[in-house]
Amino acid sequence: MPPPDEDIAVPEAVFTEENRAENPPPEGKNSVMGWPKRLKDWVAENGWSESPFTFSIRPELYVGYEEQKAALLSVIEEKHNISLVTGPTGSGKTTLLKWAALNVPKNFDILYAGKPPANTQELVDIFNNKYGAPWFLRLFMPNIKNPYQIPDYLTKKLRGKHLVFFLDEAHEAELEMLEWIRVLSDQVDNMTIILSGLPVFESKIRDKLETLRKRIVARIEVLSLTKPEMEQMIAMRIESVGGKGHAPFAQNAIDAIYDKTGGFPREVLRVCTELISAAARQGRSAITVDMVSARKEEEKSVSVSAIEALTPMQRDVIERLASGPASPGDIANGMSLDKYKSRQHAVRSVNNILIRMMADKMVERTRKDRAFVYHLAPKLKTLVVKA
Repeated sequence: MPPPDEDIAVPEAVFTEENRAENPPPEGKNSVMGWPKRLKDWVAENGWSESPFTFSIRPELYVGYEEQKAALLSVIEEKHNISLVTGPTGSGKTTLLKWAALNVPKNFDILYAGKPPANTQELVDIFNNKYGAPWFLRLFMPNIKNPYQIPDYLTKKLRGKHLVFFLDEAHEAELEMLEWIRVLSDQVDNMTIILSGLPVFESKIRDKLETLRKRIVARIEVLSLTKPEMEQMIAMRIESVGGKGHAPFAQNAIDAIYDKTGGFPREVLRVCTELISAAARQGRSAITVDMVSARKEEEKSVSVSAIEALTPMQRDVIERLASGPASPGDIANGMSLDKYKSRQHAVRSVNNILIRMMADKMVERTRKDRAFVYHLAPKLKTLVVKA
């Protein structure tokens, strides 16, 4: 068998002539998992049925965000027309929606759409798939033909029940579809619509669809977990596959993971996946703080063109960080608050932007006393100076 690719870092103690046949090297330079059999054995040795850190939606394991959970259930139970859930990519918006769908009162109907409809036919299909008659009965029980028929059709089908319509990834919706959502909210009395999307969605409808924005009763933001919540998330994931607590993660490793990810759920899952893969390759039984510190992530290239593609708000944040490290509050203090309800809303908006830019390797953060301060990544700082 040919030797492994030179570009693949292989611990000598693991990759030997004796185990070469049993545990062949990964195919290609971009393999993430390393030796599949070794990882499978390592998972089994820990008493796990599978890896607990896959990017799967597990609403039954949803932890944290207690305020947001309560707020979402409240707007549903009070039968408000339209509410909005916002948060950065990977913050847990979809999981929150699916958690709510499992916890609404039993006398509510649930309809979840993972993507906004691309046209009116897809909008009609969403409701036909939920309430429409099977093909062999359509001669006697016709389905919806066009969106104008949806309000009357739903009124007949619901028969006094209340429908909760969850529409995820709403920031991707075309304006025509959002206008139809507004029309449905006006014409269907017994329906609550929960829109979920990136923070940019609110500025989109503010600029182009003020009639929809004015109908939003509640706004719920999801950002990141606290350290205890993140630890609970890791433990629940591990226990769901047969493990105990957060073992084999040492407590100092848990602390380091939080410092590295900021409690951002998808980042936590990604980092934990990389750590158990590294532990399997290296034959280590425990995951300790040195493994977290030693992780070498591929840096995303940051080019001048990437800087030019930033939104005005992102550029404003970068310009302020170019003067030195700052907290979200420090940055908000130097901004015009005209477009925000309060300083607290401005701080939250800045925090959203910083988390996204940290995930994109544009900014980094360090702990100062009991808070975090952000600073430009070295590579970006050089480009900003050159620009």
